[in-house]
Amino acid sequence: MLRKCTVILAALASGVLLLASCTAPSLSQSAPNQTSKSDLTSIPLTQALISGKPTIAEFGRGTCIPCKEMKPILEELALEYQGRLNVSIVSVDEYRDLTNQYKIMAIPTQIFFDNSGKEIKRHVGFWPREEIIAQLQKMGIE
Repeated sequence: MLRKCTVILAALASGVLLLASCTAPSLSQSAPNQTSKSDLTSIPLTQALISGKPTIAEFGRGTCIPCKEMKPILEELALEYQGRLNVSIVSVDEYRDLTNQYKIMAIPTQIFFDNSGKEIKRHVGFWPREEIIAQLQKMGIE
C-alpha cells in the first residue's frame, strides 16, 4: 500500500523537530462517521448546558485515581445515552473558573443538570455505574 507522507523540519533552540503526517489509514483510527467515546465526553460544559439536553458534568483531574476509574464509566454512558444526554468531563486544572463557579471542593465531583441547565444533583467521589443509571432514571432518562 502506498502512503502519501509530508515531512516538515523545524529548527528549535534545543535541536530539530521532525513532524510527519501520513495519509494512509491506520488500524487504530476510527472509521469515518464514528464518534469515539472520548469525543462524546469532551463537550464543553457551557455548551452542554444550553443544548436543551440533561447533562452530567464531572470535575476531576487525570492523575486522581477515582477520576481515572470514573472516566470509562462516563464514556460508556455518553455512548449509551448519545443524543439524550450530554456528558462533560471538566479538568479542574484547565477550567479553574468553572471549578470555582461550581464550588468544587473535592474530586471527582459529578453534577447532574436538567435540560434547562439547572443543577439537580451533586455527588462527590467514585460513583458506580448502576447508581448513576438509577439517578438518570429518576430524571426520566431511559
